[in-house]
Parts: sequence; structure tokens; C-alpha cells
Amino acid sequence: MSEISYERWQQAQDAEFEEYHDHRVSTAFGGFENVFKYLGVDPKTDFNDKVIVEVAAGSVPALMMVEGAKRRVAIEPLMDRWVKQKEACEAAGVEVVAAPYEHIDIDEEVDETWLFNCLQHVISPEDQLKKAMETSKVVRIFEPIGWGNGQPLTANAAHPHIITKELYTSIMGDFGQVYKGGEVTENFHQADCYYGTWVKG
Repeated sequence: MSEISYERWQQAQDAEFEEYHDHRVSTAFGGFENVFKYLGVDPKTDFNDKVIVEVAAGSVPALMMVEGAKRRVAIEPLMDRWVKQKEACEAAGVEVVAAPYEHIDIDEEVDETWLFNCLQHVISPEDQLKKAMETSKVVRIFEPIGWGNGQPLTANAAHPHIITKELYTSIMGDFGQVYKGGEVTENFHQADCYYGTWVKG
């Protein structure tokens, strides 16, 4: 899988901005409750004193559900366009970085990096995974990989990459499991997803 140009990535960001209209906190939190359940963690109790980075966090980051963390950093290039949502994040104590993850210098090892439904939208999926591994003790993933029944994801204007399970296993090893699309029927992934927790060392 190849890196796309910055210009193609900007086009994808524009397309995503046009497609992404549901900014309801209740909807986002409902989905993230399922993500946390599958990952086997409790956002209210399991991240005390941790530094956590969430990549391509959307307008309502999962980090807004986390209690007790030392720092919560949401990286979301579109956040400067979502003014009200950015203000809500910052009011909740979540730091916002409105830039592509690949272009950000992370000068400390963070405790955790989260990638939840982001890799189809980025400049380089490989670089994102490698950067997360290099800068974090733990990487948590919940990412779409197919439409079920063996059907692969398809690329479009907002989603320039087709992501497979093999992308993760070739770079990080096979640390996860496959969620079958539709296991959770309401306000959650209908696509198959690869999920799990990678731990350094």
C-alpha cells in the first residue's frame, strides 16, 4: 500500500468534511462504548495518569470519555473547521492538534496511541502504524477491514486507502481479532474490523 500525495490527502479531507455530518456526542459515545468493550478497557478507571494520543479523532474524540488521564491529545486535521466541537473538546480538557499525524513531532514516549476508524483517511497507513509503535508503549486499534462475506473495502474520494488485516499483521504482528460487521446492530460498524491491543516489547 502506497503513500498518497499531500494534495490527494487534502482532497480526501475535503470529501470527508462534506460527508461527516453527525456530531452528536451521544452517538459517538455509544459507538466508543462498544470499542472499549471489545478492547476490554474501562475509560473511567483504566487510564489514570496516562498520556494518550488519539489519531484522526473526529469531531467527538473517544478521549472525551476518559477520566483520570495525565494528558489527552486528539489529533484531527479537520478540527479547525469544526469550531463548536473543538471548543467542546478543549472545554473537556482534551488537547487538540489540527494537523496530520505523519507531520507531527512527538518528542516523548506516550503511554497509548489509539487508532479507531482512521487509517482509510490518512497520508500513509504504514507510517502511521510505525510512528505509533515507535512513540507509544501501547497501541489500541479498532479499524474497518472489509464489508463482510469476504468483500474488501473500496476506496473513494474520502477514503483513499483499502485497509486489510494483513497491513497490521505485516507491520505489528497478529495481535488482534476480527469483529464481524453487524455483531452490534445499532450505531456501530457494519463493516468487518480488525481490533486489539499491541504492547511494546
